[in-house]
Amino acid sequence: MSSTTSGTAVRRVRPAAADGPELLGDKLRIPQPGVPVLRRSRLIDLIEQAAAHRVTVVSGPAGAGKTVACASWAAATPAARRVAWLTLDEADRDPARFWTYVRTALIRVPGVPADFARALQDAAPDGYPLRLVEAAQLLTEPLTLVLDDVHELADGPVLAGLDLLLRHVPPALRLILSGRCPPRLALARLRVSGDLADVSTGDLACAADEADAYFAILGLDVDAAARDELLARTEGWMAGLRLAAMSVRSQVPDGGRITSIAGDEPLVTDYLWDEVLGRQPPEIRLFMLRTSVTEQMSGDLADALTGEPGGARTLERLSRENSFVETLGDGHAAYRYHPLLRDVLAAERNREIPHEVPILLRRAARWHAAHDQSIDALRSAARAGDWDYAAYMLAEAGTAALVRSGATTLEQVLALFPAERRADDAAVAAALAAAGLWNGDTGAATHHLEAAQRALGRCAPAARRIIEPWLAALRVMQAASRSAADPGLLAKGWALAEQAQATAGTQAEHRALGLLWFALGTARLRRWEIHEARYALNHACRQLTAGGLAELCARARGWQALAEAWYGDLTAAEKALSEPGAVGAAGLAGPGPGSGSGSGPLGAAAGRDPAASCLAALASAQVSLARDDLAGVLKMLEDADEYTASRHQLPGEPSLGVVGGLLRARTALADGDSTGARGLVLRLRDTGAPGDPELDWVLTMLDGEIALRTGDAARARLTLAPDADGPYAARADSLLMRGRLLLSEGDFKGALETIGPVLDGTAEELTLQVKLAAVLAAAVANRRLGLTGTAAELLEQALALAEPDDASRVFLDAGQPVRSAITVLVPPTSRSAGFAGRILERFDTQLPHADAAPDQAEVLLTDSELAVLRFLPSHLTNQEIAEALFLSINTVKTHLRSAYRKLGVASRRAAIARARRLDLL
Repeated sequence: MSSTTSGTAVRRVRPAAADGPELLGDKLRIPQPGVPVLRRSRLIDLIEQAAAHRVTVVSGPAGAGKTVACASWAAATPAARRVAWLTLDEADRDPARFWTYVRTALIRVPGVPADFARALQDAAPDGYPLRLVEAAQLLTEPLTLVLDDVHELADGPVLAGLDLLLRHVPPALRLILSGRCPPRLALARLRVSGDLADVSTGDLACAADEADAYFAILGLDVDAAARDELLARTEGWMAGLRLAAMSVRSQVPDGGRITSIAGDEPLVTDYLWDEVLGRQPPEIRLFMLRTSVTEQMSGDLADALTGEPGGARTLERLSRENSFVETLGDGHAAYRYHPLLRDVLAAERNREIPHEVPILLRRAARWHAAHDQSIDALRSAARAGDWDYAAYMLAEAGTAALVRSGATTLEQVLALFPAERRADDAAVAAALAAAGLWNGDTGAATHHLEAAQRALGRCAPAARRIIEPWLAALRVMQAASRSAADPGLLAKGWALAEQAQATAGTQAEHRALGLLWFALGTARLRRWEIHEARYALNHACRQLTAGGLAELCARARGWQALAEAWYGDLTAAEKALSEPGAVGAAGLAGPGPGSGSGSGPLGAAAGRDPAASCLAALASAQVSLARDDLAGVLKMLEDADEYTASRHQLPGEPSLGVVGGLLRARTALADGDSTGARGLVLRLRDTGAPGDPELDWVLTMLDGEIALRTGDAARARLTLAPDADGPYAARADSLLMRGRLLLSEGDFKGALETIGPVLDGTAEELTLQVKLAAVLAAAVANRRLGLTGTAAELLEQALALAEPDDASRVFLDAGQPVRSAITVLVPPTSRSAGFAGRILERFDTQLPHADAAPDQAEVLLTDSELAVLRFLPSHLTNQEIAEALFLSINTVKTHLRSAYRKLGVASRRAAIARARRLDLL
């Protein structure tokens, strides 16, 4: 039924045929609303665009504003576009009655050609559609027929004739079908051919500015917050806004403030009963009562709740008929009831079938649990008061509920539990501890962890195998969140993980164990214990995969890839990024920031985790840096920055900001910008290092490296001096830095003695990357000591280690002594000669960051200077260049000095780079 009126008196008109029955005049007039309505220009324009098609369908639920929108459009239509209006009711299913009204509506339009009206005379009902098609050929100007409340024709015999008209109607006669749903007409072909346009529920939904204008018409004071709350609650349903306004006026006759509206409001209940529920057969109403106990619904779940098949068909029909049942996602796999209708159904359910409510909720809980929708299972079990099953579900799926739905949602469900359950049940207490830890409430986390530990002894063995690793993971995360976790705590958790790994069999056990390995791996990373982190994170990925927790597994893969890259195994890092479920560098352009995780329809797979995408970008950047692809590093860092605002770090994880800052500092140093690198180190000390001794040590090593790379040995010694007797003195990184310092000072034997534990593998926290750097340092020291054979063997060893991963950056970081050693000591017959040549090429094309002179339009070199310059990329010595050009070595040096001066450079490497930029080489 239309929600508008056209007057208080029912006027009757005579049909075109003299012997026809009297017709109701109100059905043939454009409705005039009997209450204040908003003329929505947006919808008028939308219908105007749609009406250019042969057929327009305006569909939406009762009270969506279909009739008002079409009437507003018709009233605003230019005179050249003639409009005939017919409001339908159930009696119009009779073909004779329907076509009589259609004929009368068309010939009453002012300006309709007389021959068109005559052509419609004396046609039998069954022949009228074809007669109308023929008569429409006589139209010289567009004529639009609006059939309002077209859903009233459903299942009537009139549909065959109307279908015929729709298929053959000429362009001059256009139809607008307005109603809750179009009856079963052949509309698909018209859509495909472009002859049909749709104006649907989403188009009819009230926008914020339209709501403001509507309330202003009613004289109501509604602030932005209240308006947004009301729009969210009603989902833009125009009748909902009207009912809210009526409700507040009934409470405060002189006007008031709208705050919200609920389905238990009498006005809302009466409207939805009259327009939706009251129109449904009793068996469909019972179906709706039973299936509305959950927020989302599928056909399978409906069948489980009702105990009868056919739920998917019923839901699809209710959705198609715009009965306040909305489809979710693609493929109509899931549905949900409008929030206000769900309120009404809840009240009716408690009144009509209260005894069934706990049964329905228990069925829902078990169905959700069987389909790995843990938070929905927990919510349903708690609402049913089935506390034993709810606690069992927390033990089985608490990790998944936390990761997939977030701590806030989990806490909301846990708030439904009785106080004694929250204190005395290990699973409930563990879940509360996890939620508190995730939300940063360390006090609550500690309290609930202690309660869970006390209750752990009362758990059955099966539950204990799940909850004990879960609690251990939470303790490690809590400790790592405050500072680097205590080694004793890590060792205890490690032993438990190794023990549990031998017996884990169920999905829940794999999930809890996966969380423990994840906590141990990230805690080890915070301590810069790379080898142990690689091991733990690899096991975390395996266990989380076995537990079906892909959301956390993607995050673990990112940390594993970063740990592998820090270790120096670039192939393993890339493999981790390419594993199923990982967010590899190639997939970083997927759903952007803000997509978040969160479950889709009926708990479908979560969207990509921004933190996992950020980790993938950082790991890829580290791989690019190790391969001296500085442009690739910057691109990956930019990708990581895109996720900065939306990423959420888990308790105990290393700071993604610190990881990115370290990468930027090392990239700046590799690019020759030592000042920028030092500035980044200072910033990291101010923001990340306080209270984090491990990070402070890493920054000290980086600071010392910056000093050595700039030739400031005194500063390097001052920087590294405190570490000589510190807690990290035996670590491989510390030994390497002190060895490189001695090497720069000319103490070659001392350098070899210092890096000895790195070379023989006895140093603490030794990585492949540090081992490579130490081998290169040893090669330089041995060459300076005159032990060229040993130096050559060490170079060959370093090249063999680095070549499989194309890890060239470590050679460039070692500086010119390594370049010189490669040039002299690696013969063309070496297995690694090709890789060595590429490294030399990289040495020669390294661009200075700030020292290069600005480009000049022209550099005037003499022919002799240019000839000498073109020999530089060949790696020949000055003597060899002189012999090739039949010049003395002093002449070659003179030409080079002059060329360097003109190019504005001070070294062979810079000269090659500058000459190539100027196309001189």
